[in-house]
Amino acid sequence: MSHWALPHPAHYTPSMPRQQDQELVSPRDHKVRVHRHWPDSLLDGTGPAPFFLVDTWRPSDNAGHLASCTPETCRRWVEAALAYATAVDEVSAELTAAHQGAGSVPRWRYFAARRALHDWEKARERYEQTVREAGEAYQPICREIWHAVWAEHDRAGLRAREEAQEKQEDARVEAQARRRATELAERPIWGWSVVTRKKWSIAYVFRHDVPHSDERVSAARQDRPCVNLPELRQALRDLNPDRLHWDDAALAETGRELDGASFGRCWRELFGEDHGTFTSISPYSPPTRRPTDRDNPSGGSATSGTGGYGSGFSCGSFGGGY
Repeated sequence: MSHWALPHPAHYTPSMPRQQDQELVSPRDHKVRVHRHWPDSLLDGTGPAPFFLVDTWRPSDNAGHLASCTPETCRRWVEAALAYATAVDEVSAELTAAHQGAGSVPRWRYFAARRALHDWEKARERYEQTVREAGEAYQPICREIWHAVWAEHDRAGLRAREEAQEKQEDARVEAQARRRATELAERPIWGWSVVTRKKWSIAYVFRHDVPHSDERVSAARQDRPCVNLPELRQALRDLNPDRLHWDDAALAETGRELDGASFGRCWRELFGEDHGTFTSISPYSPPTRRPTDRDNPSGGSATSGTGGYGSGFSCGSFGGGY
């Protein structure tokens, strides 16, 4: 074989520094990130097998694959990667030097050229043998890492499916709640009565199908029309009372029919406003004096059950939190 027939190895970049730069590798939340790395192949048909560079996992890093491991397992993975990279780097450097030596001997130096070619052949044999043996020694670690990677993929897939199922269930519950709220809004079961004295008016809102819990609800409630929620809302807007009181029993029964969702949330989803304040209505300026019991035939104060004043509508009972 003449030096003119020598193969031309590709440029080789050592792999070991890439793993050594990550020498402070340790699991974070019992996970590391592994990157599959292919060392440069110097001979056609004979090249090093890929191995895994091991790095500390960082939430902002999406490169490579996540793998769960203990600190001891992480140490074994890093040591195996360093041993494999060291063996491949050293024999690759030896092969590159032998190639350069064989190619640099002039043809007229016959014996020197023969020795250089002999050294090249030996270096190539050692390269092929070392690459094969290093790959066989690293293979169990490679399989172990692949197993950990796929196990983590399976867990991530399971978590994604569970999250998707939870979102679907939340969407189903929300759609069901909206449907119940819409059905409730269409039922003509609501009524109101208004007490007016001088400058003050208070509207008591109740359900015709629920016994009222507040004595201030007028006995004339049976004479009031039965309306649905949109009609009730329009009627209250037209009345524009100074105070608004929702019957506690009516709100409690409505919350039960809505599977625990508050009436305030139902109203807000239907009309986009607070059921106790009607914030779209201009606030009412209260008078300078506080009304007395004589001004309020119900026997209590006309402060909608809150014990104080408010501008515009106020609500004595919200029937639970939003």
